[in-house]
Amino acid sequence: MDTINDEIRIKATPAKAFEALTTQAGYRGWWNNVAEVPTNVGGEPNLLFDKQGQKVHMRYRIDEIAPTSIKWTCIAHDMPSWVGTTLHWQIRGAGNEVVVALEHSGWKDAAPQMVKDGWKHFLGSMKSYLETGTGQPW
Repeated sequence: MDTINDEIRIKATPAKAFEALTTQAGYRGWWNNVAEVPTNVGGEPNLLFDKQGQKVHMRYRIDEIAPTSIKWTCIAHDMPSWVGTTLHWQIRGAGNEVVVALEHSGWKDAAPQMVKDGWKHFLGSMKSYLETGTGQPW
């Protein structure tokens, strides 16, 4: 199984990072501008992306919401290789900054490069969203 690991330092508080990773408004600010994200464990976030005219729908199950750890499992996706993969965000304070680490695990084959590149974009979008109030969600 393959895993994508990445992290980013952001000039923000852990509380602000937690908000960006646990609220619909947060996700819409940096990841997906039409995301429907419940705030409870067991809830099922829905995201819809338009990739150059091709619609991509994904649905997750929220497995954990804690101040330093958020976990989701993909339960439906237009690309079957995503189903069963997990997203695990970890938040840790670092002086006057916060570090947000992402682990996207459970890939049966090598994780697609476009997904790795996508996470780089979205982590940068989260940084921009938290530092300036404007992200680059799709």
